[in-house]
Amino acid sequence: MPALEVVAAVWRGYIAPNMSLGVLPTTLLIAVAGAICVAALPALGGDTDPPVSPESAAPSRVANPDSAMDRVDRLQSEVEALRRKTDEQEKKIEELKSENGEVWLTAQRAQQIRSIVGDALSDSSTRTSLRSDGATAGYDKGFFLASADGNFRLNIGGQVQSRFSYSYATSSSLTSAQRKDGVQNEYGFELRRVRMNFFGHVFDPSWTYRVQFASDRDGQNQNSPFNLEDVFIQKALGDGFFVRMGQWKNFFNYEENTSSRTQQFAERSLVNQYYNTKWIQGVLLGWEAEKLRAYASYNDGGGNRNLGAIQPDGDATDWAFTGRVEYKLDGDWGQFKDMQGWRGSPFAAMIGAAVNWQHSPGTPPAGRQSIGNGQISPTTTDQLTLLTYTADFNLRGDGWSFWTAFLGNYLYDGTSAADTQGIEGSLSYGAVVQGGVFVADALELIARYEFLRVNSGQAASDVNSALSRQTLNLATVGFNYYFNKNDVKFTLDAGWAFDSIQFSNGLFGEPIVGTDWRATSTGEGNGGVVVRAQLQLLF
Repeated sequence: MPALEVVAAVWRGYIAPNMSLGVLPTTLLIAVAGAICVAALPALGGDTDPPVSPESAAPSRVANPDSAMDRVDRLQSEVEALRRKTDEQEKKIEELKSENGEVWLTAQRAQQIRSIVGDALSDSSTRTSLRSDGATAGYDKGFFLASADGNFRLNIGGQVQSRFSYSYATSSSLTSAQRKDGVQNEYGFELRRVRMNFFGHVFDPSWTYRVQFASDRDGQNQNSPFNLEDVFIQKALGDGFFVRMGQWKNFFNYEENTSSRTQQFAERSLVNQYYNTKWIQGVLLGWEAEKLRAYASYNDGGGNRNLGAIQPDGDATDWAFTGRVEYKLDGDWGQFKDMQGWRGSPFAAMIGAAVNWQHSPGTPPAGRQSIGNGQISPTTTDQLTLLTYTADFNLRGDGWSFWTAFLGNYLYDGTSAADTQGIEGSLSYGAVVQGGVFVADALELIARYEFLRVNSGQAASDVNSALSRQTLNLATVGFNYYFNKNDVKFTLDAGWAFDSIQFSNGLFGEPIVGTDWRATSTGEGNGGVVVRAQLQLLF
């Protein structure tokens, strides 16, 4: 076979099919080179047979044709073997590519699986951790439990106020027995307030409720148990209207309606204790709009919480009505829930006015001995009508606050007992001015002045009566340190009464012992000094 034919055969059989690989194995190059050399030997004189004459050359080629063909066959066999080997190598390369691709896919699937697991864990954490978005339990400005559809929710909160108090009474305000007993200086610790509060909604957010109970600080060694405070059911009627039934802090004076959780001082003013109606039972209609709020209730009278409707000797009051209206001049309603003007808060202003009007038949139940229920002295009762009123003005700004209130009461409709006691037609009025300024982000300086005047025919010597003639001037200063606003705060204040304190209980039975002040036992002297240090925690 001519050399060119051999080369062409090698080209067609091996080289051309493998050009697409872009490479030629070393063995292939060797084989091709060998085939070319073998095929070219006759032409180059490289044949191993001895040279012959021209006459005998042709017969010799014809006589031994198998020699060249055998070499070609061997070369083709080697080419086929190399091709099979190359095919096997290509197959392995494809397998390696496939394996590498499978590794990438596996990594991709692992990443997808991790993403799915992460989403599932995130959803689980929102339902079980202390988060409010989409959760059924957690903490959202208070602990809560809720149904997944949002139709039921229970919020749980609490308050603890731990207080140290010091009270100094002047000698002239104490009896000789009291001076002998050494009660001029009194001090010690007390749990002023311990409260649990449950509130939320049922069936849908328009049906709301609140149940709050508290441990009454034992100011008279009576081992008082926990008592119910706010307990009511409320229904939103739409367009800002709602109706409430049950027991709640009466919508009367601003200072009392502002929670003890958000007061500036360790305790409210003595003027507040004199006039406030505290908790009532009844039914209330309320309306709240962007600028105006109004509340009106028919109730059992001031200071008559937890009172049964049917009493053996008659009702505490025949009727009682309370109404309050508030107008917001600027700011947000939420700024008036507390008394502080926090740094960074915008300007806000509000005015309010209220009236409480109630009539007592003069047959107060045992344990309900208050002027509002007709108890005009420890031994005398009479029918009475009390018209109590108030007006207040609030301002808030960036790091400062100011508010003032005027309160008054007119007593009438008494009979001979009221005339004898000299209280028929008595008139009282009082005022509170209070403010605070932040000198640092967490430090607030506070000051308060309060005044009370009672005009009646009952002599001041008839001590501890809210209806006896008296005048009260009292000033208090102090500071608050806010660890976390009102949630954790420390309060230190000190007050000095310029005049003797002539009443132990206010018009509606609220005792002043909760303020750590003491009424005079002689009708003389000034009111002394009170210092209070208090730590509050809300949860």
